Amino acid sequence: MTTRTPTPLPNLIACLESYINPALPIGTSLSNDPSAPALHILPSSTLSKLKNVGPARAKDMRSLGHSRQILSHIPVPANATACAKFNDALYASIQLNSEKLEALAMLPANDGREAARELARCVGKGRFVGGVLGVGTGGVGLLDEGFEEVWSVAEKYRVPVVLREMWPSSAELAEYQAGLADTMLAPVATHMHTAHNHSPLKILHLYLSSVFDRHPNLRLIISHPGLLPSLLPRIEAILDQIPAADKPKRPYLDVWQHNFYLTTTDVLDISTMRTLLEQIPIDRVLYVSNYPLEERGREIMDELKDSGFLTNEEWERVAWKNAELLFNLKNSGSKGGSAKRM
Repeated sequence: MTTRTPTPLPNLIACLESYINPALPIGTSLSNDPSAPALHILPSSTLSKLKNVGPARAKDMRSLGHSRQILSHIPVPANATACAKFNDALYASIQLNSEKLEALAMLPANDGREAARELARCVGKGRFVGGVLGVGTGGVGLLDEGFEEVWSVAEKYRVPVVLREMWPSSAELAEYQAGLADTMLAPVATHMHTAHNHSPLKILHLYLSSVFDRHPNLRLIISHPGLLPSLLPRIEAILDQIPAADKPKRPYLDVWQHNFYLTTTDVLDISTMRTLLEQIPIDRVLYVSNYPLEERGREIMDELKDSGFLTNEEWERVAWKNAELLFNLKNSGSKGGSAKRM
């Protein structure tokens, strides 16, 4: 009797995998600039992987089961000139791996009009598949008039915009360390910063300001959903207390189901995965492995497939089909022909 070898599962499209420009100053614990991103807390091996988009990353992708990665520069404070420089460098770097790597444009988070111009430049002239806005604790800045132009550009080019938390600054490290040993600082700050600063407030602000009435086809990706899916009943209860005349025309649930995408960044076990999948339509969930800040294999996706919680078609949507559709990868310039010049 012969034993059949299991058919390997198709490779995954990993969205929102991290990268930093090699020229970005990392700094040290003795930095005199309290507003500088505290990237120095990361292990040197992680920093090396963050900077690499060549053979070393491709090798890790094979071991992780990724057929493609959608790259996002870790959000740090940067003006329009710096963002353009970083985007141009990333675009040039991925050309040799254009079948495996796609890029999201880093946008200046403090200037909506400049962010709109950079998004239009990157997706219009380059092969970028969307943009990333670094957001702070409140996200009130996204209501600035200039960001209306960002939403308009995103709709025009039919690309998503990612809302991703800024990397913690040197000034914020004391709050995370709180007297703990130095060896504890990096894992606590790296993996608790998004959860610590995450709030549905920025989402509520955008909704209540009628952004989605004015931009019904805007697609926003929440990079770190955290507890947001489980707060859906609480948000609905809050909105029920607001007079109908003061609320947007579109119901919140309609916006939640059609304008937002959530990632699996915060999913570490099958129970958390099921909770996420129960709170938003399957076609609004994107697989993320959080490479290289974490190097999770595909075990959670294999476990999800074996659990029978999703049909095979639904599982494939989470694994790669949603990403193909959202980022227009089937028609990407990376397949055949030459890429555009920035």
